[in-house]
Amino acid sequence: MLWLQGLNAPAAAWGVQLAHFSRTHRCIAPDARGVGKSDAPPGPYTTRQLADDALRVLEACEVERAHVVGLSLGGAAAQELALAQPDRVRSLALLASFARQAPRSRALMEAWRALYPAAAQAAPLREAWEKQAYAWLFSDAYWRKEAAVRAALRFASSQPFQSVQGFQGQIDAALAHDAIGRLPSLRVPTLVAHGALDQLAPPAGAEEMARLIPGAELLLVPEVGHAVNLEGQRAVNAALRALWARSP
Repeated sequence: MLWLQGLNAPAAAWGVQLAHFSRTHRCIAPDARGVGKSDAPPGPYTTRQLADDALRVLEACEVERAHVVGLSLGGAAAQELALAQPDRVRSLALLASFARQAPRSRALMEAWRALYPAAAQAAPLREAWEKQAYAWLFSDAYWRKEAAVRAALRFASSQPFQSVQGFQGQIDAALAHDAIGRLPSLRVPTLVAHGALDQLAPPAGAEEMARLIPGAELLLVPEVGHAVNLEGQRAVNAALRALWARSP
């Protein structure tokens, strides 16, 4: 299983899924270009570049074919990987992802791109940045669980702050991604799983992807926001197991 994380998120953000699935599957979870322990070369990045990086990881691990799971920006990279190298992808799971940016999401990402350099300058601003980012990731119900919120923010503070160059490069990849016209050519067993309350990647985009990808299964998890793999982990984990069981 190849796990591709989203914008601003290192592979460690897959911790819940890795703890669950690593007991029964070989899990490969790289830090994407621009985040975590991976290099942050000058941008702009593209989702095709991120897909090429993922392919190199599979080759380095001597994996011929993998079940690919992508969250948000990682899902956009997973689309590119499946489109370019369908023989290397056993199944495709797109969690909280997008095939192109909706206007509201685009405006938010453009604002993030402009504001991030200022947030990187001082610890109080970094803390404020992480808090507002997590407000977009989780639903209002999740924010009412103080212990869960403390754990999420503790995880954020434990990770190295992403470099400006890496963050802006990833934002550029998200803004430029548009696979709408190519999704009907996908011939890979596909799951589209999305939080019904996702404010960062509107659920209408997930429904559009599921309509365009032949045979795709759509799972809308109620009362869950963008972090569908965490808030809706039971439903998502069960759907992943079912996808892998029916994929050759």
